[in-house]
Amino acid sequence: MSTTVDRARVLAYRIARQGLHRTTTPVDDLPIVDLGVQDTPPGSARLALGVRTDADVDDHNLVRAWTLRASPFLHHAEDLPKFAAALWPHSERDALGKVAWQRSVMAKSGITATQAIRYTAEAMRECVTKPTVKGVASTAVSKIVPKALVSFCRGCQAEHVFESLFRLAALPGGLRLDLDQSPPLLVPIENWPGIPEEQHGTDDLIRLFLTFVGPASYGDVAAWLTTTQTEIKQVWPAGLVEVDVEGRTTWIPESEIDLLLDPPEPPRALLVPTSDPFLQDRNKLFLVPDKAHHKTMWPVIGQPGAVLVDGDVAGIWRTKASGKKKLEVKITEFVPITPDVREDVEAEAARIGALRGVGEVVVSVSSG
Repeated sequence: MSTTVDRARVLAYRIARQGLHRTTTPVDDLPIVDLGVQDTPPGSARLALGVRTDADVDDHNLVRAWTLRASPFLHHAEDLPKFAAALWPHSERDALGKVAWQRSVMAKSGITATQAIRYTAEAMRECVTKPTVKGVASTAVSKIVPKALVSFCRGCQAEHVFESLFRLAALPGGLRLDLDQSPPLLVPIENWPGIPEEQHGTDDLIRLFLTFVGPASYGDVAAWLTTTQTEIKQVWPAGLVEVDVEGRTTWIPESEIDLLLDPPEPPRALLVPTSDPFLQDRNKLFLVPDKAHHKTMWPVIGQPGAVLVDGDVAGIWRTKASGKKKLEVKITEFVPITPDVREDVEAEAARIGALRGVGEVVVSVSSG
């Protein structure tokens, strides 16, 4: 018999489990870092950490790497080998899901998607033996991978290995990112164990997702890992509890059920940035039930942050800087933000300004 909870309780659970009640915990010790914090666009991870702690957000030992969905995430350095193994393709169907844009190329070339990732990872391991500018690394790798994996890029006006393949192969090839340099660098990871021979540890990764972004369904997890439900079911972890969320069958680790059933009241207002862990749920209808707001919440280019009021998404926010002294936080509300909440929203906007090193913050609100 499954446990039954409503949407509000799930959102309150996620807010609590993800550390959005804010503490003074050092960044390295924030539990959410075990899952990873996406840094798209660069700097958004710093804001996500700053929303969760009053500690110095720049005082940490986290590193960046292309991990989940081949996007840049902040992780504990010691966790990178585990992510490389857990994200390695489970099967050829799984690999095709990860290189989705190049499926037709794979079919014509006679090279399997798994082979393409391995060939590229081997080339990256051979070419990048010291901190190397991304473009230089791409040029070198493109010369030694099979020609079928190289195409002409209009943006670069040059031939190079497919960008998504390059990103997918970097971590298994033992490379992390240094975005603090300009242009960005690819950096060899010390004591790298080598390219994974097969996938393992994916059940632990799924368990982490269900802990921080659950309860979630097979489909939710498959979307998060850019694979199919069939693949997910083959690596599904043990020790889960079935949860009915307003008619949807979902799962959560048994250890989390008490917090799910009785989460603390969410903060009155929060401004979470683009790509925040709270927004890692790929189920758009669950996060924002009104489809009318989906284009605003998830535009094709330039996704905004989310305004949370009493634990629910009440709108979006963007910033507009006037030099280095003034920042406008522009809020588009999905539901009216009442005057008694406005003060809390402005306090959170001031926090964003402080994290960006701006003293004067002005908040504007419009309906969307």
